[in-house]
Amino acid sequence: MEKGTVIVLLGGPGSGKGTHGRAVAEALGLDHVSTGDRFREEIAAGTDLGLRAQAAIKQGRFAPDDVAAELLTSILDDRPRGCGLVLDGYPRTRAQAEGLVGLLNRHGLTLRAVIHLAIEDDEIVARLSGRLTCRDCGETCHQTYQPPRQPGVCDLCGGQLYRRADDEPGTIRKRLAMFHETEGPLLDFFRAGPLWIEIDGAGPIHVVKARAIAAASSQLKQASATG
Repeated sequence: MEKGTVIVLLGGPGSGKGTHGRAVAEALGLDHVSTGDRFREEIAAGTDLGLRAQAAIKQGRFAPDDVAAELLTSILDDRPRGCGLVLDGYPRTRAQAEGLVGLLNRHGLTLRAVIHLAIEDDEIVARLSGRLTCRDCGETCHQTYQPPRQPGVCDLCGGQLYRRADDEPGTIRKRLAMFHETEGPLLDFFRAGPLWIEIDGAGPIHVVKARAIAAASSQLKQASATG
């Protein structure tokens, strides 16, 4: 694996970016970085960055581009320079995408692949409305597709499971509408380039994980071969 490798995972809410991002990162020896998780931490801590993001999120919008870029810069500043990663949750807009390469380069990182998890909205609503999150460790499971061994209890740490407010069906539809407003220009930006990969995000988790890992591995081998 080349030093400073970055893989971006794109997809709508509930497409599996977190699950498959962690799988790809583990398989390729990279770190998984979720800007969504970091935003939730900032909001919970009441930081200035979190409060600025929360103001937009409460109105059903993404965090402003400058706030999102500031968050990612902070994340990268705290990491060893050139340490490769799988980036989940950024970019969310074309403007963020246009500035991403420069931001990464300043931290000794190179974008090597962009993977889009394609999935229908109805499938996303079914997934998210059944998703449960652990209050303690943040691990997720699904009450239908991946139920916990003990109802209401996290398999990983024993913490309490709950359904997040943004996983309510009505909220999901609003999130999807917002996502589609920005999705076209964002995907078009990357689709025109050589790093673009689209995979089917529907199906059993282990099958989609295998697709994502295979796609990322193939792209990185190709990038290495062409220099």
